[in-house]
Amino acid sequence: KMFFGIYMIMVFDPQILFNDGFYDLIEVRIPEGSLLKPRYPAALSGRTHALGRIFDILGGLLGQKTPEFLNAAGFSSSPHLFYAGTDKKGEWFQLFQIGFGGIPGRPMGDGPDGHSLWPGFTNVPNEFLERYFPLVIERYETVPDSGGAGLHRGGNGIIMTYRFLEPGVIAIHDDRWFVPPWGVNGGKPGARARKILEKPDGTQSIVGNKVEDLAIEAGDVLHFITWGGGGWGDPLERAAELVAKEIRQGLVTSEGAKAYGVIADADGVLDAAATEALRTQMRSERPDLPLFDYGPSIAQLRANCLAETGLPAPIQPRWAHHAIAAE
Repeated sequence: KMFFGIYMIMVFDPQILFNDGFYDLIEVRIPEGSLLKPRYPAALSGRTHALGRIFDILGGLLGQKTPEFLNAAGFSSSPHLFYAGTDKKGEWFQLFQIGFGGIPGRPMGDGPDGHSLWPGFTNVPNEFLERYFPLVIERYETVPDSGGAGLHRGGNGIIMTYRFLEPGVIAIHDDRWFVPPWGVNGGKPGARARKILEKPDGTQSIVGNKVEDLAIEAGDVLHFITWGGGGWGDPLERAAELVAKEIRQGLVTSEGAKAYGVIADADGVLDAAATEALRTQMRSERPDLPLFDYGPSIAQLRANCLAETGLPAPIQPRWAHHAIAAE
């Protein structure tokens, strides 16, 4: 109700102050036995994933009749990393950190890079974590090209590289490693999340985005990569000079700029003539812009899952079907 009411206010008359007058006008019916209204003994928890994805879905549903107000899908979660063990003094420690990612492209502009979906969350300084926990954060930066291309670019995800100084266990609570967040109004999907565990000898393995009690050794390194937001609008309409600037800023790569029809070198020096020629070619060859761009089909994602993600495709859920009595 809150999402629906605030969305309608912001879209149709943003001068209205937020109030609770709309609650009595809305009725929400959730089928019994569904994910959002499960029957005992169904498993619970993971609420941040479900809640964030509901935001994506509601935004997509409400915006189809008013695509100019539609948001793309984006960093609709709150990924957690847990690291626990006993240090050299014999004292137990436990880190619980929340990561950030790419907010979707929006009607009013680009999605922020490395941002939280929840406005109340703030970033904890790396120096604080290193002071209180036996770890070193070697990288904390955006991932270029992870935001979907568009007139308004989706926000980039981030990579956090943790070097663990004590043995212990870690747990990861994240999402969007299999299905990318969609783009809208011609915008492209954002990149998916990945987690890579690197041993002291340099060998690497892909870690699932939902794991518990994974044993790690002193010297192990975890590359915690979050996902980007989907793009909004036609990428070929984005100012070429802005794309070149983002190459210089490290937000887009020279290769990634081609998704916008932009030709520039690694230093962000724009080739205006080549850019215009490429954009003309791309416009002539592409089909009509879709309202939603989900990326590859589920069948393609499954077929390519192991090669693209390093993980086997997830098992398709089998839902129990229950008859719902008529009112």
